[in-house]
Amino acid sequence: MRQLKKELWPHRIVIDQDESRPRIIEIETWLGEKYGKFKDRWNVVYQHNQSDFYFRDSKDSLMFTLRWL
Repeated sequence: MRQLKKELWPHRIVIDQDESRPRIIEIETWLGEKYGKFKDRWNVVYQHNQSDFYFRDSKDSLMFTLRWL
C-alpha cells in the first residue's frame, strides 16, 4: 500500500470505493474548484478498494470530510 510522506501531506482521508460513496470524478472536480490544482493543496493515491486523499492543511481536510463523508 502506497502512502505519501507525512511531513509533506500530514492529513489523510480514506474514501472506500463502493456504490454508496460518491464518484471519484465528482470529488476531484470539487477539489479542483475549491483548492486548485492537483498536488498543490491536495493529492490522491488510488488503491485497489479505496482512494486516499491527502491534504497539507487541516482546514482543507476538515472541509473535505464534512462534504464527502
